[in-house]
This record gives sequence, structure tokens and C-alpha cells, in this order.
Amino acid sequence: MALEQLSKEERFSLDIRRTFLLGAYMNEWGVPELRIILSKPERNIHVEIYYFPATIQSGIARFVTVGLSQAMRPSGELVAAEWMLALQPDLGGEEVGRVNTYLVDLISHHIENVPDSTVPRVMESSELAPARWNATAFLIDELRGEKESLEQIQVGHETIALLWAVPITSFEANLLLTKGLDEFDAWIESSQYSIINPCRP
Repeated sequence: MALEQLSKEERFSLDIRRTFLLGAYMNEWGVPELRIILSKPERNIHVEIYYFPATIQSGIARFVTVGLSQAMRPSGELVAAEWMLALQPDLGGEEVGRVNTYLVDLISHHIENVPDSTVPRVMESSELAPARWNATAFLIDELRGEKESLEQIQVGHETIALLWAVPITSFEANLLLTKGLDEFDAWIESSQYSIINPCRP
């Protein structure tokens, strides 16, 4: 929903949420380069996706949400979590806009079709994934590889989980679904490819 369509109370609530969440993100990753907005006025949904390009210090590009936690599912339940997607600096050969489009599709599907934010959650391989990626399935899990302070972010009296959004291969999705997270973790640990490389075989 466009900001001007929000009531004063809704706009104020979003401003407060953005201040806390974006402040926590910027404290770790610097200044974002880009923001896009996913809005569904008929559902009172307003989700912002911020792009933090890779830096010399981290070598990791990140896409992170603000407002997803306030999105309401058709059941009336809030998503109650934000997402962070980490990728190698070249984004697997894709443009920022293409990654954002994919994230918007996944977020929309998650809000409309997934009953809750229980993790780990696997979305099987999809044609919506960027064409240059081999990792065309998707995993939502507890945050890893980031500072512990980002796992749960306090916004007033509310504690918001920041979840790890991970492109995974069809093989990895099948491994998760049939053998569980421990087997997946062992596979990733033994791989010569980084999990933030969406072009891994």
C-alpha cells in the first residue's frame, strides 16, 4: 500500500518499526543502496525490501525486509518475522531488480499460502527463480552467519525474528524434506561451494 493510503496511526507504526529494524541492519551492514516496496492495498500489506551491496569488509550482498512481520495472512495471523537473503557480490550473475522481483514473488506466496512462520520451511523448485541460478528452490530458517543481536530485534514491546532466506538446489530441497536439517547442514559443510552462491551445482 502506498504510504499516503495509510492512516496516521499506521504510518506512525511503520515509521517506528522501520527506525528500529533499519537501524539494526545499518549498524551491521552500512547504508542500503536501494529500496523497493511491495504493497497490497486491499490487504493492508506494506513490505519494504532494502538492498545492501557487498562491501570490502564483508564480501556479502544482502536483501532484507522491513514490514513483512506486520503482514497479515488470510487466516488473520501475522507473519511476525522479517527475511534476510545473503548472496555473493555478483548476485549469481543477476541484476538487483531481478533478485527483488523473485523476492517479491516469494514473499507474496508466503503471505498468501503458508500457514505460519515455523522454520525450517522448504519451498520446492520454481520457475520463478532467476534464470542464471541453479538454486531454484528456497529455504526459510533461523538466521545464521550474522551477529546474534540480529536474530531477535526488539521493537518497543515486540520481539521480531529475522529469518534466513536461502536459495537452495532441488537436490538440497529433497535432502531437507527427506532427511532433515542435520543432513542438509552436513552436505553444505562438506561442499566446496558457498551457500551464498546460488549458481552452485
